[in-house]
Amino acid sequence: MLPSQRHAIILDEVSRQPAVSIRSLTERLGVSRETVRKDIELLAQEKKLNQVRGGATNIRTKEPPMASRSLTNPKGKERIGSYVARMIPDGASVIIDNGSTTRAAAQALAHSHQNLTVFTNDLTIASILTPAATEITILGGRLDISENCTMGLDTLDHLRRYHAEFSLVGVGGLTAQALFTDFSLEAANLRHLMMQQAHRSLVLADRSKFGVVGQVAMKPLPTSASLVVDEMPPKEIMAALTSAEIEVGQV
Repeated sequence: MLPSQRHAIILDEVSRQPAVSIRSLTERLGVSRETVRKDIELLAQEKKLNQVRGGATNIRTKEPPMASRSLTNPKGKERIGSYVARMIPDGASVIIDNGSTTRAAAQALAHSHQNLTVFTNDLTIASILTPAATEITILGGRLDISENCTMGLDTLDHLRRYHAEFSLVGVGGLTAQALFTDFSLEAANLRHLMMQQAHRSLVLADRSKFGVVGQVAMKPLPTSASLVVDEMPPKEIMAALTSAEIEVGQV
């Protein structure tokens, strides 16, 4: 089999699943592990995939639609939401990012809390939290119709006026090599500012984010931030999180 044929098969495999192992590729291609490893190295250098320990993952250029993300691992996101709700007291002030996992957290807060002060760029989250809040501020900016949230420089400027006790933010992906990544510079900058404007930040990532690489590297997390997951990440990701001194809480 020609190298170009092997490369096409490898890229097809990583496009159809979050991660693919060298072992499975050797069985599929009928070549040695060393050949597959070199193929992955070359494709990673060409920015066509992300090389991880023992295999490869896809580099996504955009995040799946909200409707699709909401159907991905709903039970895991629900557990994250319940965990977060137990950490936040009644009457707290909270900055909440847009996303399917943060919406699950908003649902949990809506069913268990009262007297919250909420700042969010997500119009759906604002609606969800109406029963639990005494005040909700929707951050202004350009409306992203597909996400039903505001984005852009105006959103950043509006957010800078506020501080909160907690912030709940999502991520595009989490890997050992890149740690936290996102799919747009706008989203990455907004999420980082949300963490900076809060006394304590919780980064919410269910297992579907493990091994996913967005094209934008997020800035290092503030020291006030910790990660909340529905199951512990693979060993190589945990080692990278430990090295970066990022606390991980499993629901």
